[in-house]
Amino acid sequence: MAAAPGTVPVLILKEGTGRTTGREAQRNNIMAGKINAGSGKTTLVSSFSKWIEENEDKDVARINLDPGADKLPYKPNFDIREFFTLDSIMKEENLGPNGALIRAVEKMVEMENEIKANIQRINTHFRLVDLPGQLEPFIFYSGEKILKFFNQKRTLGIFLIPAEMFGVRELVIAELLSLIVRMKFEIPTLNVLTKIDLIEKVEEVENYLRFPRKLRKKLEYIGGGVDRELVILVSRLLERMAKEQRIIKTSAKTGEGMKELYDICYEVFCACGDLS
Repeated sequence: MAAAPGTVPVLILKEGTGRTTGREAQRNNIMAGKINAGSGKTTLVSSFSKWIEENEDKDVARINLDPGADKLPYKPNFDIREFFTLDSIMKEENLGPNGALIRAVEKMVEMENEIKANIQRINTHFRLVDLPGQLEPFIFYSGEKILKFFNQKRTLGIFLIPAEMFGVRELVIAELLSLIVRMKFEIPTLNVLTKIDLIEKVEEVENYLRFPRKLRKKLEYIGGGVDRELVILVSRLLERMAKEQRIIKTSAKTGEGMKELYDICYEVFCACGDLS
């Protein structure tokens, strides 16, 4: 069975007009959730925050809520690992990695007031929040409660798809997971290609994601079998539900796409923004 592409939901809240603190500062957050190894979530937090500071003259706070992170390429302003890590949970509660991850999300929910108080003290224009978890635990075990630490009314979900894991079936799976995330958390969701410096057929992948009908037609040429029919049926569903939209192509290595990613945060929340 082919593995699904690494996918990352990143939640982005529109920046306010001024430097704020306390409750008002909760409006200005960018959140990235780790889903599968190699998706580039932590690297994106590092590169995107640096780009904002250097090119938009805005202060950015990095918030790490991933207790499983071994090393971070940025210096966090708040780090959940100061309270617990996945390793400490596994040892203290005799849990495996997946059980520890679920328990970590539960512990953060239990610490909601303390975490929110620490984050509210940070004086900044933006907060980039590095979220925890594999996809299934985050979706099905209290992930939405962590998102409620922040102002969801100004939230944009960004779903990262590593370009080097390209395959038409994998793209269908990624699109379907993106819709599931949007349905679960009830936020607009944007698909973003990452690691575009690693492949040559970037435009081909982009076209499949932007125009679901092209993806379905490509699937019709795949060999027979029940799985082929299933994938085509799902792609038809996506064609009906997924709005044709501009796909942001990014590379944390080269910095490509950071300006487009920043700009679309504003477009989504303005009256005329439609992602197309």
